[in-house]
Amino acid sequence: MKIRKSDTVKILYGKDSGKTGKVVLVDPKNSKLVVEGVNVFKKHVKGDGQTRKSEIVNVMRPVASSKVALVCPHCGKPTRVVMTKEGNNFVRTCKKCGKGLDVKVAKVEEKKEETKSKKVSKKK
Repeated sequence: MKIRKSDTVKILYGKDSGKTGKVVLVDPKNSKLVVEGVNVFKKHVKGDGQTRKSEIVNVMRPVASSKVALVCPHCGKPTRVVMTKEGNNFVRTCKKCGKGLDVKVAKVEEKKEETKSKKVSKKK
């Protein structure tokens, strides 16, 4: 499956078509995703009278991966994903703009390392 946790996806069809959200959970075995704010149902929970209260809880149910399209962080359009080989690694790339989708994650990790090194230097 080419969609991963914390990717932004757009729902293509169904009752929530047109909505976008972040992927919370991926189930590659059944090819389903749980997307934040999409396919939300209400569940009535009965209390036991001592510790739990009776309430109505919003539950996010899984969506088929064929119903969603990945939104490219660079061009902002829903797109398909192509796996391209760079060196020894395969990288997910956007079919529309051709830029790598996993590059953003590497930049965030670099920023975290920079802030850690700054904190260490300030302590000294």
